[in-house]
Amino acid sequence: MRACPEHGEPTSQDHRFCEVCGRNLVTGETLRVPTVSLSSRAGSACTGCGESGTEAYCDNCGRRRSAGRDHAELDLSTVAAVTDRGRRRPRNEDAVVVARYDGGLVSVVCDGVSTSNRADAASHGAAEAGVAALLDALATGVDAAEATALGARAAAKAARAAAGPDEGDTPPSCTYVSGVVTPDAVTVGWIGDSRAYWLGPEAACLTVDDSIAGQLAAGRPAPPTVDADPTSRALIRWLGADSSDAEPQVVTLQPSGAGHLLLCSDGLHHYLSDPAELTAAAAAGTPIEVARHLTTVALEGGGHDNIAVAILSFPAQGGSTA
Repeated sequence: MRACPEHGEPTSQDHRFCEVCGRNLVTGETLRVPTVSLSSRAGSACTGCGESGTEAYCDNCGRRRSAGRDHAELDLSTVAAVTDRGRRRPRNEDAVVVARYDGGLVSVVCDGVSTSNRADAASHGAAEAGVAALLDALATGVDAAEATALGARAAAKAARAAAGPDEGDTPPSCTYVSGVVTPDAVTVGWIGDSRAYWLGPEAACLTVDDSIAGQLAAGRPAPPTVDADPTSRALIRWLGADSSDAEPQVVTLQPSGAGHLLLCSDGLHHYLSDPAELTAAAAAGTPIEVARHLTTVALEGGGHDNIAVAILSFPAQGGSTA
């Protein structure tokens, strides 16, 4: 093969790649470039005066802007996400990133810890760094489980870097959950209480909340904490400058049939957490339609917190990452 089927003959017979699309003119292999969509750093309205802008602080009233939007929708067809401020929070401190690569789908959801300073800075930095590291690792042939660990470590580094010199005892911090979907498996990793659910045959919650109550409910021993309250849902692991734990728990599932992987912050699972009910909600519609529906469920339930929902289709289309 010496001609691109889409763009014709190269300008020189010595050229091995199409100058337009990058196709290998010898093997016919197309150029594989990851497709990424971010909740990102787009301009948002000031929560104080409503003035729009992209600077960190409002030019009109001086109030600090959120790193994220009050509402954002990300749609890459087979993977999509929605994030929303909810009804009671002054800003959206959740972050979500979705991506496609040759071999599968990737997403990260981070939930800013509301008791920390500038939690949105930690969540956005961690989400973006986590997906970037995941894609880099997968592109070099690293298996999904190890790539998941590398992504979490990069996210932890970014969350620590979000801390300024005067943050005190509550530097920016967040939770973290990632998902990788390939043609034959689903791999998730997490630190904190953002969750991953398999929605399909034998639906299940794939994560265990990093709280004392969450650990005990899963039949795991609680950490050796003095006077630990067995009902406490306070985080015992998170990402930030005040945490040194960057190793995620990692789970890989090989589903028996088609379905979806759901990643979400507690803004959703506070209202809807049963895997069977979540699967029923995801039974019809595209990933973006499912993400919108679940966000609406959380808002109509009260919207007490920020909401982040990512939906990844299984099996992923394309070649294997192995």
